[in-house]
Amino acid sequence: MNKYNKLYLAMTDFFAGDVNRIQHFVKVHSFAKIIGEEEGLDGKTQEILEAAALVHDIGIKPAEEKYGRNEGKLQEQEGPVIAEKMLHELEFAEDVTKRVAWLVAHHHTYSHIEAPDHQILVEADFLVNFYEGDMNEETIRKTVEKIFKTKTGKGLAEDMYFGRPVKLSDTWAEEALQDLEDFIEEQGVYIRQ
Repeated sequence: MNKYNKLYLAMTDFFAGDVNRIQHFVKVHSFAKIIGEEEGLDGKTQEILEAAALVHDIGIKPAEEKYGRNEGKLQEQEGPVIAEKMLHELEFAEDVTKRVAWLVAHHHTYSHIEAPDHQILVEADFLVNFYEGDMNEETIRKTVEKIFKTKTGKGLAEDMYFGRPVKLSDTWAEEALQDLEDFIEEQGVYIRQ
């Protein structure tokens, strides 16, 4: 089993019984992976990004246990040590582990984002949080304009939350009807008129 699958399963075990948190990190990982690949990250940075996306919210549980709440700053405070421990147990390289811990400690810090792994992790987390937090279009638009920098992240936000008008040909209805008639004929189904 590869180390990402091991980390994925370790995180599902960590959040066992909490489907919302498991669904969250799975979605963030998916968006981070595609944004990183489409933006052309080098292999090492992609590895760091994907590991960070899986563990980025690992501080939620200890924050809730210690403080009874889990806001972003507490996640950043409590998460890195647990992330490092998990990554060490799964034999991630030390430099990867240290960078992932740094990203966990800064994934709710939006000022001074200078590295692509940090930028993409923040964008992927927002793409999911917009939906899960049922945010309105104005808030989403302002956040995308202010924080998103990658072409892929902006494109995903545009497609998901603002939609692009569908461009149909002048004859689209006729073409669709003809396709339906052809399909019906191929299937040997006849419709009485």
